Amino acid sequence: MNTIAPKVGRISVRLHRSEWRTEVRPTRSTIPRIACFVGLALLALAPLPAQPALAPGEVLIERVMLPDARAGCFAFGLPGGVNFCYDPTRGGLNYAWTGGFIDLTDVRPVNKLIKAATLLGPVVYRETGTSPLRRGDANRAPVVEFKGYTLRSASVELRYTVDGAPVAETISALPNAAGLRRTFRFDRAGADATWSYVVAGRPALTLTKDATGALLLDVPFTSATP
Repeated sequence: MNTIAPKVGRISVRLHRSEWRTEVRPTRSTIPRIACFVGLALLALAPLPAQPALAPGEVLIERVMLPDARAGCFAFGLPGGVNFCYDPTRGGLNYAWTGGFIDLTDVRPVNKLIKAATLLGPVVYRETGTSPLRRGDANRAPVVEFKGYTLRSASVELRYTVDGAPVAETISALPNAAGLRRTFRFDRAGADATWSYVVAGRPALTLTKDATGALLLDVPFTSATP
């Protein structure tokens, strides 16, 4: 009596000299399936590559729904736990917070309801008002058009125009997470103009030039608010 080893393929049974014989013939479709199964099994057993660590000076960015902000605002996270919400429509900061960045758990649709991201730290600065960076007349709100941004190793460069004049603004963190430093640079058309920064409820602040011709605005943080 022949011993039949288990095999994979097309099974055919026929009568031969009063005994049953089972013949297994691999088919063309069976062989690739076996190879695919073996390959997947080996892949599952192989160790997964380690995930790369975040760079120490990496700047974080998300463009999601944020609390107390209109749709389309950016959340930026700078090294040292300094974060801020930037509104490209008004061309200014909405607020800044320290500590962790944001929690996106509630941003995804849950029961057809989208909630704002959760800030992982207390708010330490707020401002409101329309188009705070102004050229010439500080009482007139200009037209701001956002053009884009570039992430640096420890800062963010924002590009926009104010009444058609190109502006390149760099935002970085002050030492010890004490605030933000905003540096404004202009082309020749805007370099000789008078620039001011106007926040609702505060006196207009005239910006002064540094040694390179750029305008500086330091934003110190105050006590934390909910």
